[in-house]
Amino acid sequence: MPLQTENFERKKGLAVSLSVVMLAMTAGYAFFSAEFLHQLSSLDAQAFYLRVSMMVIPGLIAAPIFLMSIYIMLRRHFGRLPEQHFALWVKVSLVLLAGAFVLRIVLGFWLPGYVAANGFTHCSKLENPSPFASQVWVRQPEYCHELSYLVNGEVLDWFDEQEVAGKRPSVDEVTAQIELLIAQYKQRYQ
Repeated sequence: MPLQTENFERKKGLAVSLSVVMLAMTAGYAFFSAEFLHQLSSLDAQAFYLRVSMMVIPGLIAAPIFLMSIYIMLRRHFGRLPEQHFALWVKVSLVLLAGAFVLRIVLGFWLPGYVAANGFTHCSKLENPSPFASQVWVRQPEYCHELSYLVNGEVLDWFDEQEVAGKRPSVDEVTAQIELLIAQYKQRYQ
């Protein structure tokens, strides 16, 4: 009997821990989606660069799957899970995943044109090579230095510092900073 109680307590702790993680993920998607929508609605006010994630809004669409998973996990471990609830969860999850997939495709076609129409130029040299990384758009095409892919993380950190400070660096300042970071990179690795 004590083994069953210990096993139940372990499952209970795991279910609660996973529930907290899934709630945090849902809250994170909601926060990043709100930030993303604010960014899109105020493109004219954006200083000199922009990070655009194509996965935030589709992730928000799929976030209720996390909430339904919490419900199922808790009901399974602490009560009886009716079969119709599970069947409904599967159907809703498939619809949400299909919606997120379609929305991601639509965003892939619409968003680059919208951002470009508002005066930004896509700079793939400043992007992380990860397939889920944000796209980087710059106000001036000259900000996209030919060798900036070598130090893209450092350049984006510097961009963030400039934005927080309320500065709008000139093309010459950006070019000089990128060349300085590249020189430091070469010195470090040669």
